[in-house]
Amino acid sequence: MQGLVQSMNDFALGKLASGNGSLRIGGAVPLPCRRRLVCRSVLAAGLLAIALSAAVASAAEGFRPLAPGVLTVIAPFTSAADTVVRGDITEITVGYANLAWKPRQAAVGTTFVARARDLEYPRDIWCLEFAFKPPRTIEIDVPTRDLRMQRKRIWYVVYRVRNVGGRRSLIDSDDPSVREVQTFDASLRFTPQFVFESRQPLAAGEGSLTYRAYLDRVIPAALEPIRRRENRDRFDSAALFDSAAMAAAEIPPGGERWGVATWEDVDPRIDFFSIYVTGLTNAMQWRQRAGVAIAADDEPGSGRERTLQSLRLDFWRPATADATSVGFIGMFERMALGGRLLADAGRPQAVGSDPLRGLGRMKLGWEDLLAPVVDDDPSIPDWQPLGPLKTVLERIGSVEDEDTRLEVTQDVFGDIGSGYLQELADAMAGVLPGTGNAGNGPAGGGGRPVTGPERRAALERLGLADATLPPDPLAALAALLPGLDALPPAARRSVAEAVVGPAAARLDWLAREAGVARTLGALGELGVDPAAVLRAGDGRAVFDTVQPFVAAEPDPARRRQLIRGLFGPRGPALQAAATAVHEGIDHAWVYRYED
Repeated sequence: MQGLVQSMNDFALGKLASGNGSLRIGGAVPLPCRRRLVCRSVLAAGLLAIALSAAVASAAEGFRPLAPGVLTVIAPFTSAADTVVRGDITEITVGYANLAWKPRQAAVGTTFVARARDLEYPRDIWCLEFAFKPPRTIEIDVPTRDLRMQRKRIWYVVYRVRNVGGRRSLIDSDDPSVREVQTFDASLRFTPQFVFESRQPLAAGEGSLTYRAYLDRVIPAALEPIRRRENRDRFDSAALFDSAAMAAAEIPPGGERWGVATWEDVDPRIDFFSIYVTGLTNAMQWRQRAGVAIAADDEPGSGRERTLQSLRLDFWRPATADATSVGFIGMFERMALGGRLLADAGRPQAVGSDPLRGLGRMKLGWEDLLAPVVDDDPSIPDWQPLGPLKTVLERIGSVEDEDTRLEVTQDVFGDIGSGYLQELADAMAGVLPGTGNAGNGPAGGGGRPVTGPERRAALERLGLADATLPPDPLAALAALLPGLDALPPAARRSVAEAVVGPAAARLDWLAREAGVARTLGALGELGVDPAAVLRAGDGRAVFDTVQPFVAAEPDPARRRQLIRGLFGPRGPALQAAATAVHEGIDHAWVYRYED
């Protein structure tokens, strides 16, 4: 306490010693120097009183409050729509569909089947207030199965939940259209589930929406290091619970509890991710399972799948920073799409290509390189499509003049890509690297085709055989691509390796160059100079530069085609997500069915 008083006195003396020997408080008139000692005593006493009152309030609360902005508070979802769920009794409406009929002397809605349609199911709904600090990482030693300690990087989120009660809909028995939402208090149990998800492309060939998900894990060894790091004093009085301890006891009305969610073995390359928090509310939806046959004697609800409402939080990590920043809905999509355009605009200079001149020589338009539309479901990854590469290879193969063929190959794929295409052509002709029997052009090569059970099995999986492949190596390579395009990435690579050996790794690289040609053609169609894209500098700025040109297209079908040209088969879904919500929306309440 003496140290605190001394500090206050020093602070007052420092203020009084500044300026012309007077102390100004706010906009008041300066106090004269002769009253300096009195002022010093008054100021010190006042500051001491403020400090003591803050200390008393802190002790009463259990820990000192965080600075403004450190904790992001998400208000509970309070829509009255969740208190009444509507649905059919499908065991009647479907199982007894043969009983559906139209009565002649009674209302249609009085039949057995009709009365089972669009029913209301009122429920008491509660939702916890959720507050959190942005995710961070910490290096700790964790025990392994062989009783050793291993240094690991642990991701974690410190959060607080508060029981603010629930709500219910009261329906007037005399007039069902009259409803009233009533609040109530009750002890609630938070059974948390935190899922760390990212669909960020991390390597060539992984696609623009490669799915990665990590479930929160209880890591006892991490609790004390996190508590020390985040503030030991804060959690001495208010315990820091992991997910298992959090669910062990109910939270009383008005009560709050601090917790931490932890993840391990997260891919260190991830910069954009979302965290889904389930268990904050009992609001739910249900749907009928796809392909389930419903019988009249089924138990009610046996064919349904249910899901709780989840809170989605978006984050991004600048460069290699330890702490992350709260993002907004659509931020990842904007930066991902803009980053793709930025990379494609600089690609010709990087690899020594001229894709637009190559397309002109082959008499191809960028529309000819559009891949089939991918289902808009974002859980389906869109790995690098091979269809545009097939179109380019077939057109190069149709060029009869050898010099022109080499020039076109150089224009589209650059120096590196021309060499990669030569490796694939040689492999299709049966000349693997190191055999010393390679050809002298993209369609060159010679020697006996590679045979063996693995190659034959791989070709059969693609619906092909050595005897049915075209004699021209490029045409034979193009014949492989439709079958490979239908396979997921891992299977695609293994099947391709069985046919062309190590050169299979070149396919995704070449497919990307075909996609670059398509993107640059679509930019030219919009009137966007690639140099303007490069000047924008970062993904968000690039997206903001190009988006007005896209939005200016009046024809929706043509606009969608341009978006596919710019961003690939997933482009329309990503672009819609990027523009659907304005900046500043940092969370969303969503329903997700786990497949």
